[in-house]
Amino acid sequence: GLPSIDAALEADTYLEERFGRNFDLKYAGEMKEALRRRIADAMDTHLSADGADAPASKAVGLSSSDVYLAATGMSAVFHAHQALLNVRQGKSVCFGFPYTDTLKILQKFGPGAYFLGHGEGDDYLELERILERHRQENDPILSIFTECPSNPLLKTADLPRLRALADKYSVAVVVDETLGSIANVDALSWADIVVSSLTKVFSGDSNVMAGSIVLNPNQSFYSPLKSSFGVLYEDLLWCEDAIFLERNSRDFMKRVAAINGNSLAVAELLRASDKVSQVNYPKYTTAENYARIQRPGPDSGYGGLLSVVFSGGEDASKAFYNHLLCCKGPSLGTNFTLASPYTILAHFTELEWAARYGVRADLVRVSVGLEPRDQLLAMFQAALDAIPAQVSQ
Repeated sequence: GLPSIDAALEADTYLEERFGRNFDLKYAGEMKEALRRRIADAMDTHLSADGADAPASKAVGLSSSDVYLAATGMSAVFHAHQALLNVRQGKSVCFGFPYTDTLKILQKFGPGAYFLGHGEGDDYLELERILERHRQENDPILSIFTECPSNPLLKTADLPRLRALADKYSVAVVVDETLGSIANVDALSWADIVVSSLTKVFSGDSNVMAGSIVLNPNQSFYSPLKSSFGVLYEDLLWCEDAIFLERNSRDFMKRVAAINGNSLAVAELLRASDKVSQVNYPKYTTAENYARIQRPGPDSGYGGLLSVVFSGGEDASKAFYNHLLCCKGPSLGTNFTLASPYTILAHFTELEWAARYGVRADLVRVSVGLEPRDQLLAMFQAALDAIPAQVSQ
């Protein structure tokens, strides 16, 4: 007769564990340590090449004890902010247009935050004015939060410039490098804290959620932050999530390199079309700032995320999106290509506000995956061809 459900489940479990894919739950602690080591080693051994913009003290000597795991990426942002508030009370500055929940965390779970949503040009001057005013009022700013690159415009802040201001005014720098990933960018050399959503490309399989917080041992906030995490930190990463994440992330450097190549090819295809008015991608958007933190080596690239705006506006955007034959959803960093009408999903109740910072309602955000490149390019070309000529101008 047919095997029982219990027998089939036992066989599946045996195969998973016997052939090294998943460990038994009792090894969750070891898997969490493996994850912390994997993150620390990737950050510590792939630091950007020394040059004119190199920091005086790089984040060398990073250990797994400087890496804290969180249940999600937003949990990592929240706990980094709370740990800083435990060191010193003060407002923060959100520099650049971030994923929506990051700004909400800074505004709602503390004394408030300034928002410099363009993240370039005069925002640097305004940031220094804010820092100076608060110092004179004996109410120093606590921290500067930024994304490198940002979501969904893929802008990169000038991290050396932010670091110089932070050192001058005794402010912490927190960088979310989820979109760039530790495979492509070195944010830690310029930051006090680097946060990331491990749910994204670090996992890739889209079957687990997690986040990470990494402290730079060479910055002045390190010791008080270690004490703060010693008091506040609670490991809330579920044991089975840790086991799956450890398995998924074993080849993340190789996957990121492949995604870098695919996304660059897609970005170039879109830019070459007269139906496209703008492609937001780190190679084209604040490129000099990205180059300052990009890791050396042939596998380093620009990540898998881009966003696109069409010459024909909303009608062209709809036609492209509806004919783009990939998965649709609000995540990113998956091993398969994923697209979403990002602004509609994330800012539906505040579209005019988002538009003031260049985040248009008809923007389409694309996370490029690992599909064969010729198939990807054919899929995107077909979606471009589906835009009627009368709405492409």
